Parts: sequence; structure tokens; C-alpha cells
Amino acid sequence: MKFALHTFQKDILNELRQGHAKGHRRQLCGLATGGGKTVVASHAIHSAAQKGRTSLFIVDRIELVGQAARTLTEIGLQVGVLQGDNTRLHPDDECIVASIQTIRAREAPPAGFVVIDEAHILHRAHVDLMRRWDRVPFIGLSATPLRPDLGQHFSNLVRGPTVAWLTENGFLTPVKAYCPMQEKIDAALESVKVRAGDFVESELSEAFRRKELVGDVISEWKARASDRPTLVFAVDIAHSKAIIGDFLDEGIAAQHLDAYTKPEERRDIIARFKAGEIRVLSSVNVLGIGFDYPGASCGILARPTLSEALHMQQLGRVIRTAPGKQDAIILDHAGNTIRFGLPEHFVIPDLGQGEHQSAKTKRKQKTMATCKSCHAVIEPGSETCPHCGIDRPLRSADVVYIDGRLGEYGKPTTGTEDQADRRSWYQAFLWEAESRGIKRGWAFFAFQAKFNAKPAWSWQNLPPLEPTWEQSRWIRHHRIKQAKAFRAAS
Repeated sequence: MKFALHTFQKDILNELRQGHAKGHRRQLCGLATGGGKTVVASHAIHSAAQKGRTSLFIVDRIELVGQAARTLTEIGLQVGVLQGDNTRLHPDDECIVASIQTIRAREAPPAGFVVIDEAHILHRAHVDLMRRWDRVPFIGLSATPLRPDLGQHFSNLVRGPTVAWLTENGFLTPVKAYCPMQEKIDAALESVKVRAGDFVESELSEAFRRKELVGDVISEWKARASDRPTLVFAVDIAHSKAIIGDFLDEGIAAQHLDAYTKPEERRDIIARFKAGEIRVLSSVNVLGIGFDYPGASCGILARPTLSEALHMQQLGRVIRTAPGKQDAIILDHAGNTIRFGLPEHFVIPDLGQGEHQSAKTKRKQKTMATCKSCHAVIEPGSETCPHCGIDRPLRSADVVYIDGRLGEYGKPTTGTEDQADRRSWYQAFLWEAESRGIKRGWAFFAFQAKFNAKPAWSWQNLPPLEPTWEQSRWIRHHRIKQAKAFRAAS
């Protein structure tokens, strides 16, 4: 193999092997974008080949087949492709790459090991294949394994390091974000309905194509990121083209891309973007998954969403490292970072525990403290703003910036006195998790259920504390509620 594994990747591979030895034939590998999921999978594929087993690598979209085949080949595998007229297979292939659409349309080639890429997007064809090949080991790969039903299809979750750890250790790029005033976001979204857990796309497009869109996409980009290769995540085609039209009117090289763009044209557009000929690339459901250009260092969020998975997938497009890349900037014209936070806030939940909050709850998710000088959102209790250096920087929550300008987003916060109480609740939840012999992640979700907010990242290493009587009573009722919900869903 051409790429040696880092220590944390070896640990993931060893955990997957241990899981298989314990009888888990359906395992899920949760690892951040840029953490090397494909590299880990390639070593597992190589091990299977040494035992005489050909592997099947399933991607989510037809257009990702070529990209996956090239990546696996570059890593050092003998790779075949199953894709209509582009099919090329050889008896010595260690791995065959195919899309789930192809697997659904024709019989899958025999395989002794299967890897499902982007496993959080699980199709019926995936489930059918797992049922038919019940003795074949499957590994799913995902940076955002948040679907509540994943626990029905996978029996073991192997987590890699968090985004925060990967960033601190130089594997990912630090991110800062600027986001609009929440009042204006709420006003823009006020009339937009929710269907199937997210905003209705047609209504969202109409609301966010208006000139009253929070902040000004062009002026903010020119002020903060004009020297950065930029990706725009738009609501729909009309919205994307409207944004690109504004960039072009300013003389900025920009291009729109969508699912209807012909493959040859798409390759040309992406090549010109990577070459620097195109400065801004806007898309609808094309760049959020599978797109790989580490040099991209600015992301414009123009599509509000109630899906944490979609939000984190979009942020993942700009957090890869690249030569000369010091950081990445998010210009959030959708309020998504206020709702879900930055990449460093993301923690992979236990199987079946993702995206469990209601849309109504997610809409209201916004607890922040703001620096009164530079408008950076910072940890509560900060004696000094880490961005501008002002002493005693805290001011009231919710107002992030004024006059439609953008204020820097940091971490979810509340007042100092209230924060101490919340911290004690989090430590009580840790005590409960430890005493029951379950993962610490339970405390994270219990805290969310109690406060409708995420615990501060700085609390991750706090010691457990025995719950008070009040905390014990709440925990008991919460466990009863969870058990009832689980039985109702069974």
C-alpha cells in the first residue's frame, strides 16, 4: 500500500477487526471528512484480497464512481469498475467500484467484503444487499452517521477521533465563521414551512432570493474572503444562479454547477476552479458530498437547514489541509452555524441516537455569548476575548452584529452563573453514564434534552459528579421517557 496509516487510523482498523472477531458483520466507521476513511477502508480491502476475497466498494452516486476508483488506485489497489459502458473488470481486481444505482439495476458481482461509502445515505438497495449477503462482512463509512435508523442495519460503531482532536493535531484546518443576526434569519424563515424534517425548498428559495437576505453575500465575501477559493451552498438552481449572477456583475469569476450539468462540462468547471480560473463555485446538492478539493478555504452557507448531517457535510468541504492553507472561513447567510455550531463542536452519537430532535426544537436552537467589541461569539466566563483581546468581553446573547453585517461565531454559550449550573448537570449525566456502563456520549444527548443546547466543548474532560436529588429525579424520568419512545418505535 502506498499510504501508511497514522496511529489513529491503525486503531480504527484494529477496532473493526476486533468487532468482526466478535461476530459483527455490519459495522459502521464514523470518521470526520479528511480523517482518511477511504485510506482505512483500502487497508481493509487489501487484507481481504490477501485472503482471496474480492471487495465491492459502493458509492452513493454514479458520478462518484470514477473519483473513488482513482483514489483507491492511487492508494495502491488493483481496482475494477462496474458502470454500464464504462465497465472494466479483471480477474486480479482486489476491489470493484460501483454505484448503488448500478447495484439496484443489475446483479452485484460476487464479493467477500463490502464497503458502503457515505453510509448515512442508506438506500433500500443497500439494505436488500445486506439481507441477501447475510454472511458477507459490510463496513459503512460516514463522517455524519446521524440517521436514527442506522442501528437497525449496523450492529457496531467504531468512532475515529473528533474533529476537534484532528484539528488540534494538524490533520484538519481550523475554522472560523461569521454569521448574521438571528432576528433577521428568523424574519426570513418566518413564513417558510417545514416538511419531512427540513425547510420546504420552494419556499426557502423564494425567501432567500430576496434582497433582504441577511447580510450581503457579495460584500461580505469581498471584505473577508476575496483571496480564497470559495464554495457556495445554495437552496436550488434558481437561487444558485442568482448568487452567481451577482458575483459576475461584480466582475468576479464564478460558476454554477448542479446535477443537470453534463459530466464533461462538470469536469471542466471543477478543473478550472482547482486551477484558480474560477474563484467562486456555487452548487445545489453536488458539492456537499464527495467533492474533494483541499485548497477550498471559504464556504458560503446560503441554504438554511434543520439537518445537522447536511450542515456538517457542507462544512467538511473546506476543512481539509493543503499546502499554504492556514485556516478556513465560513460566511453563514443561513444561520446554520448558530443552530449546529462549527466542525469542532460535532460529536458522533451512539447508533440510532442521531438527528432525534424535532424540527421545532432545532429551529429554536441558539444560545451564544457575544464579544461586545469585535462581535465574536465566545465561551461564557471568558475573562478576555480570544479574538480582539478586550477584557470582560461578554454582552447579551442573540445580537451577533448590527446592520446586517456578520459577527464571528465561536461556541454555544449562556450566562456565567447559569453556565455553572449547567456544567454540574453535565457532570451528573456523566456520572449516570459511567454508573450504567454506557458511553459518555449519553451525557451529551441528555444535556441536549434538558437544555435544548449542546454542552461546551471545553467540558469534554470534566470528571463525573454524583447527581443531586433533583438531578437524579430528572434523569430517572428521562430514562423512562427514552424507554417508552424506544418501545413505541419497535
